[in-house]
Amino acid sequence: MQSFDKYGLNNNLLKSLNDLKFVKPTLIQDKVIPQILSSKSDIIATAQTGTGKTAAFGLPIINLTINHNKNIESVILCPTRELCMQISKDLNDFSKHMDHYKIVPIYGGTKIEGQIKSIRKNPKIIVCTPGRLNDMITRKKVNLSEVKYFVLDEADEMLSMGFKNDIDKILEKTPIKRKIYLFSATLSKKVKLVTESYMRNPLMISSSIANKGADTVKHIYYVSNKNKRYDIIRNIIDINSDIYTIIFCRTRRETKEISKKLIQDNYNAKVLNGDLSQNERDNVMNQFRTKEINILVATDVASRGIDVDNLSHIINYNLPDDPEVYVHRSGRTGRAGNYGLSIVLISNKEYRRLDEIKRLSKISFEKKDVPDESEILKSKMSLFASNFSKISLPSEQDKEKMKDIYSQLNVFSKEEIIGKIITLNSHKAIVSKVNHKKSTIKNQPIKTDNTMSKLRINIGRSDKLTPEMLIKLINKTIRSRDTKIGKINISKNYATFEIESNMKKNAISKMKQIRHYRKNLKVTDFTEDFQETTFNKRRKKIKEKEDFPSL
Repeated sequence: MQSFDKYGLNNNLLKSLNDLKFVKPTLIQDKVIPQILSSKSDIIATAQTGTGKTAAFGLPIINLTINHNKNIESVILCPTRELCMQISKDLNDFSKHMDHYKIVPIYGGTKIEGQIKSIRKNPKIIVCTPGRLNDMITRKKVNLSEVKYFVLDEADEMLSMGFKNDIDKILEKTPIKRKIYLFSATLSKKVKLVTESYMRNPLMISSSIANKGADTVKHIYYVSNKNKRYDIIRNIIDINSDIYTIIFCRTRRETKEISKKLIQDNYNAKVLNGDLSQNERDNVMNQFRTKEINILVATDVASRGIDVDNLSHIINYNLPDDPEVYVHRSGRTGRAGNYGLSIVLISNKEYRRLDEIKRLSKISFEKKDVPDESEILKSKMSLFASNFSKISLPSEQDKEKMKDIYSQLNVFSKEEIIGKIITLNSHKAIVSKVNHKKSTIKNQPIKTDNTMSKLRINIGRSDKLTPEMLIKLINKTIRSRDTKIGKINISKNYATFEIESNMKKNAISKMKQIRHYRKNLKVTDFTEDFQETTFNKRRKKIKEKEDFPSL
């Protein structure tokens, strides 16, 4: 395979590719770029995420788009805000050496006025989510009558998210002669319906076998009861010290429960589900991209549009119903030339569903035994030895200060000192494991009984409070990870939580000393507040009856 020079791309585009270290085109790029440049036909391209799709359609479209034209010439439609922003960034990187080339992202979750202002500057390419573009069309702020090139990226995702009507309305506003380039990981019935309705004799291009998982991903599974799955996840994380992963769950409730446990056990984890506001979602994703957190617990819907190339693992807390969803999930690792691991947790009753995924996706799965404590310990010691070997020796000045230590250790051989250091660190790892077992018992949500008290705190969703933040706040304030925390309910302006009755006074007094987002915390006994409020309401009703006797 040759370099990008062979396509006859604009020299300024080639200069940008050189800056970006793009040396050779990927398979999908090599198949798509010359076809779009020829502008002969519509295209249906099946390709997994991470195969270089953006450059496959972006480079030729930038090359073909006429900069001095005042009309919008190219539209790229994608399912989510995150993907919209990512594609816009990539296109701007490609066109950075091209004079005054305007590319505008249009997406929901932010004020529309700023985007309307950007549209008035006559961009040549717009990258949009379906809902926001349809809104712009309804307001008559966008004119698509001169569009020449129309890209549907991740078409299967857009249609599964319910954007069919929006896509129909948008395409109806474009000229009949425009070219459509549809990219999809799978060719579902919904995708085929769009192709049959709007595309004319499309050219079929595939970078791989349809629905087949990437060759750079290994697929394994563990068999376990559901109540043991969290322990398996923890063991997987412990044995892989450099793990960078998304844990996929079916429901929001599962994402909350798992992320809460991980945070309690001092892992850098965050939840990503439909309960988050757009700002909260953006913050979580920024933390994940920069590896401030290395574990993301997410639902399939919430994770759409996530574009991270170097994930080491995908963990499926449970199997998806649709085999295509599994292909999407696992396709998020093993990207950009890296190898990845997709892990599935199943029960004995789920073998049939796993077999269905194997059959339809042509993916081979390997059964593995759950990593035990000895394997985890061995992994931790191996990491310790690796880090230990990188430590520099003390300076002459430091050696002088350490004479007493040298004399104490001089009685041991080199092998004995190394053995003792390893034993010491082994003990720390074992203690950590034992503490986890205690905390899983003591920190799990439990039913309310007379050993628990319900407290009210004066911050809520409007203060960006999440269950994870509240748990951290409680543990940090009380300075104990052995505190039992029960049910947590977060309202707009306040939250309630259950805590051990013997820790109630401690929590009320110590949490008053804390500030959260410039707000002094106030914690009160919810039970007493509720009883007092109820009593006052009853008194008010009695008084009303006395003041206004029935006639």
